[in-house]
Amino acid sequence: MALAAQACEGELYRPLLDGNPMHPNGWPVRVIVASQTEARHNRALWAPTHLISIRAPATRLLSMIELPPERHLELYFGDAIDAQAPDAAPAEAIEATFAFIDGLPEDAHLLIHCLRGIGRSTALTLGILARYMAPEEAAAALHALRPEAKPNRLVVGLCDAALGLKGKLAKQALRFPAKVWKG
Repeated sequence: MALAAQACEGELYRPLLDGNPMHPNGWPVRVIVASQTEARHNRALWAPTHLISIRAPATRLLSMIELPPERHLELYFGDAIDAQAPDAAPAEAIEATFAFIDGLPEDAHLLIHCLRGIGRSTALTLGILARYMAPEEAAAALHALRPEAKPNRLVVGLCDAALGLKGKLAKQALRFPAKVWKG
């Protein structure tokens, strides 16, 4: 699957794929990854059609983007890397994410955020990208989207297992953070 051409000036949600026959609706992976603060401050400019919010249990979103529930997936887990931690990401969160992604229309503009936009949201984005491209390409695409990424190892491991990648995605996640991406 070919990566899309360079973004046009001013294009916020540059499609990462020219075409995506692997997605039920052909969604070409238009996504922004951000912190909760960035999402709140840029909500009018970014105007996402769909939203994935990741937050720790017992916390709340502050004046977030108003979308109907079918367009806003809320996931509740912390940034724990120990699977036994009380706020650790469950495998069901990955399943829910993939089901949500499968329902996106072709013209969807997806915003994914967690508190800082560095760990949980980038890990989940890496898993989403790895559904449509090789782990190496997914990691390079994530770096282009969010160079400061430091994907949560537990979430990446859950995505890796769900996709049957046998550690290939987890291996790519170890390359983060990186100021310059070396292919």
